[in-house]
Amino acid sequence: MVHPKVRKALEEARKLVADLESYEDGPINHQAVVKQTERVRIALQEPIDLVTRSIEFLALGGAVHTILGIRAYHAMPEDGSAITADELARVTNVASTVIHRIYRVAINHGIFTETAPDTYAHNDLSRALNPKGMGSFFMIALEFTRAWIHLPEYLQSHKTDDIFDLVKSPAVYSVGKEHLGKSYYELLELDPDPERREVWNANMFMVDQLMPIVGMFPFASLKEEVEQDPGRPYLVDIGAGRGQSCFAIQKDINGAFDAKFILQDLPGVINNMNPEDYPGFDLMTYDAFTPQPIKNAHIYFMRRFLHDFYNPVCIEFVKNTASAMGPSSRLLICDMLVPDMVEPHENTDLYWLDFALLCMTGQEKKKADFIEIFEAAGLELVKIYPSTYGRTVMLEARLKK
Repeated sequence: MVHPKVRKALEEARKLVADLESYEDGPINHQAVVKQTERVRIALQEPIDLVTRSIEFLALGGAVHTILGIRAYHAMPEDGSAITADELARVTNVASTVIHRIYRVAINHGIFTETAPDTYAHNDLSRALNPKGMGSFFMIALEFTRAWIHLPEYLQSHKTDDIFDLVKSPAVYSVGKEHLGKSYYELLELDPDPERREVWNANMFMVDQLMPIVGMFPFASLKEEVEQDPGRPYLVDIGAGRGQSCFAIQKDINGAFDAKFILQDLPGVINNMNPEDYPGFDLMTYDAFTPQPIKNAHIYFMRRFLHDFYNPVCIEFVKNTASAMGPSSRLLICDMLVPDMVEPHENTDLYWLDFALLCMTGQEKKKADFIEIFEAAGLELVKIYPSTYGRTVMLEARLKK
């Protein structure tokens, strides 16, 4: 007879076995199986398990943060050969006991390999934490953690509306630089440590891989419309970054119908891009706080852009875009969409990211938020195109008729 305590876990385990037996490799199936594995664990979890698991991962975060921060990671041989704790202590100028204890925590979770007592080497998991790759994602998450740690004292010491002020954000407060009157991102641009800026750039690239670009709005469906009016730009990408969205969309339409793409971003981004790397694309410096200079494009596109700001600022951006839109122009917003209600253990990445944005004066938004933004800018929501992966959507808006 099955014990009542494990009945639910056994039910979820059977589903997991079925998922594994029919597994086809790919990000969607992979995430589904990982999620189902979690459902088995959650079905068995008791309150004490939640507490101890939280402590374990807090300790792991602290250990890896220290390994990266004191540059012990950088001192480890890249060829996979081993290095002793004493040698790492000498190179990093810390006591050996620190090295012993932070590496024990990491190795206990499968990160690094202990080849002999207190002697360590890289493995696949530790290589994934390279600051120039996926490790940058982890390091930026620790930036959020610092702001979260300071959040209670911030909320007690600030006015209610300060949370909406770019230069008084919890992230700025957490690094003790409110007196400079700069936003967190402005402080990042001014940071004298080039490696820290490189980590942020690498992080943006890694995060970008986790959010789909195509497979939602049917970009190729505009072929006839574009060919009938070839003088109009096909797509204006506002806040284009390194152009990853335009490359993906161009590939999605097979480079068809001579579609003209315009990549817009701040001078600090555009001026550091080599035009030769963007054949067929126009690079343009543009500040979204000013009216959009490109008129009557087929598509105006904002991806992972509005989530960095609260609704009042988003309204200003969208108004500036709407001022350039023609009767058949579309504004496409690609972002994550917050459900009206929280479902336990679902969309975990959405909620922790939204919590992180709280510290940066940003916000993931509900459908009602987007409708408010569109209405204020003289637009109307036409359709929401969901993705098959996570909570990423594309929202299509047009000028009100």
